[in-house]
Amino acid sequence: MGSNGHKPHRSRGVLQRLLGTDRKVAFVLSGGVSLGAIQVGMLKALLETGIKPDFLVGTSVGAINSAWIAGWPSTEGVAKLEELWLGLRRDDVFPLGWTAATGLLGRTNHLFSNAALRNLLERNLPYERLENAAVPVHVVTSELKSGQAVVLSSGPVVPSLLASCAIPGVFPPVTIGRRELVDGGVANHTSIDAAVRLGASRIFVLPISYPWLYEVPTNALGMALQALARMVAQRLEAEVAAYKDAAEIIVIPPLEPMAVSPADFSHTAELIEHGYQSTRKMLAAGRTTKAQPELRPSTEASAA
Repeated sequence: MGSNGHKPHRSRGVLQRLLGTDRKVAFVLSGGVSLGAIQVGMLKALLETGIKPDFLVGTSVGAINSAWIAGWPSTEGVAKLEELWLGLRRDDVFPLGWTAATGLLGRTNHLFSNAALRNLLERNLPYERLENAAVPVHVVTSELKSGQAVVLSSGPVVPSLLASCAIPGVFPPVTIGRRELVDGGVANHTSIDAAVRLGASRIFVLPISYPWLYEVPTNALGMALQALARMVAQRLEAEVAAYKDAAEIIVIPPLEPMAVSPADFSHTAELIEHGYQSTRKMLAAGRTTKAQPELRPSTEASAA
């Protein structure tokens, strides 16, 4: 495990600045549990086209996808990530057991242990510390007490990812230093602002298309899910509007949303293809200029 040890020559950096070719490209990946498979297809299409990140910013499952690509930033790396996703089952992330029972009874503050996810990450990630990734990666978490975003750019990679994925009430908070950290989506689901602060001049946003965003709720759970999806969508729209003059922001538009639960890992292949075709469609149309997020599927996309 470890970085590739490559350090650019100082003279090359000066030449890049003189020629105006030192623009930093960032990939920003949001959360969405099993729906994060969509991002695998998006990454595949981007890298096939030769679009590579200078750094990545990820939240929740987007942080896991970011960390993997940061360690293996190539089409071969995406192929391996796809292979890992296709092998995932619900119990690999949400293992049933006594933890869920004690959580429902109010004896713990979470339903699922993060041990299975920890084991999955430790077995597969090709490096141990964030700063050892081949491409810089920044993991978005939230401080439990304040709710403020905390971006981790160094330190042990597995605890950082577990913190970013620690959905409150579902997984336990993770203590790093003196702070208890939980899912980055609590503070910011799609952290464009972090990418801008880190110096990105061109940002590719890889969002998750929530299937319940445009459905008519029929029960209390449906109401809650739609409200959450609406909040995430509005925050993304606000961030694009706020930073449109600071960087070129390209939001990969979703095709027609698939009716898949974020806890359902049985549609991974379809979701990967979904993300791949959405991105290929955007790139073929030449839509790599400043963009507003296409959160509502277009008629053309729905017919595809």
